[in-house]
Amino acid sequence: MEQHVTIKGVKSGIVLKLDKDISFDELLPQIAEKFESAASFFGTSKIVLKIDGRDVSEEETEKILDSIKEKTKIRINAVITENKKLQDKLNEAVGKENEISDAEKDKKIDELTAENARLKEKIAGLTGVDGRYAEIHIGSLRSGMSYEAEQSLIILGDVKNGATVTAGGSIFVLGTLTGIAGAGVYGDKTAFVMALNMDPLQIRIADSLAISEDQDPVDFSKTGLTNSVRHVDNGPEVAEITDGHIILKPYDREFLENCAFLNDKN
Repeated sequence: MEQHVTIKGVKSGIVLKLDKDISFDELLPQIAEKFESAASFFGTSKIVLKIDGRDVSEEETEKILDSIKEKTKIRINAVITENKKLQDKLNEAVGKENEISDAEKDKKIDELTAENARLKEKIAGLTGVDGRYAEIHIGSLRSGMSYEAEQSLIILGDVKNGATVTAGGSIFVLGTLTGIAGAGVYGDKTAFVMALNMDPLQIRIADSLAISEDQDPVDFSKTGLTNSVRHVDNGPEVAEITDGHIILKPYDREFLENCAFLNDKN
């Protein structure tokens, strides 16, 4: 089935690519469906939204923003569109909408402090997040499904577009990864994501976020939306953090011999 709407996560934001050849009324429910399926992965992030692929009017953009607000908890800090005047007008409105009172700020700080304390308590209770401990899930994960593991995770099947997997350690997909994968969710930057066939919507490792290279090149120099993953020629691939960026490498003997996550666990 042809994809008329795609969303790609990048560091600090999201690229929303829309088909220019069908009506906006046909696109809007697909936009809502895409963001709803990825809502748990994005969480409460503050992001920049880049609308790509077609010109959108002010009314259409407002409908897109309303749909994202309804289906997710993310906050749009800025909007990038083909129309510079519309972009400036939208960003002025977004800025006013995001303003909060001192009381609300204090409440948010208290909530974040409590959330951080709960996370620290959870991490302290773990017996170890390392390559020697892994959960195994048998079967493919379809769109709308999610699976979470406190340590490493082995999927004996596919992770399809619209599905989400997260793990405190590394993730091994013994099939095709076209959905969303998040490894090292408790902050382990040595964790990685491996798949026999790698074509993800997005990959997160610790606090780094990356997209597949099939996203059309866009100038994100002023927004920080720069990270991407690059495919190798063939065979199993692994995504890991190198020099602060998530990149793809062959999953081969050289990787296994030099992988910090695996070697540090022995």
